Amino acid sequence: MPSDQTPPPRKSRAPHVPQPGASRRALLVADDDDAVREFVRIVLEQAGFAVTTATNGRDAGDLFVATPDAFALVLTDVVMPFATGVELAARVRALRPRLPVLFMSAFPGGPELAPEPLPPDEPLLEKPFPMARLLETVRAAIRAHDPN
Repeated sequence: MPSDQTPPPRKSRAPHVPQPGASRRALLVADDDDAVREFVRIVLEQAGFAVTTATNGRDAGDLFVATPDAFALVLTDVVMPFATGVELAARVRALRPRLPVLFMSAFPGGPELAPEPLPPDEPLLEKPFPMARLLETVRAAIRAHDPN
């Protein structure tokens, strides 16, 4: 590249926030681990879902509150900075009590030993999980809450 030209600035990826009116294909994914979050985003987007991501529970909650009717499902890590997955689920369900929330965890000893255990009967994906398990669990949760 000639020295009189400077490369264009890199564009950061802004979060995709779906429009209100819950789409069965719009998902909110929260995980503080970049590799897990990107794996989940790529797998879900390749399956046709519109994915909005957040790096912590507080930011995920803020994205949800901005458009609470936009999402068909929230997929969250259990242990995250600023707000745990359990705290995020409570914030989400305060606005949409029947919205499916799926938890992910790689906590040693199982999620029952995590700093904030999951409420009983909550669905959990134990990390690491294969693509097929992720897709099967997400689709089943959406179907269970919206069989149309």
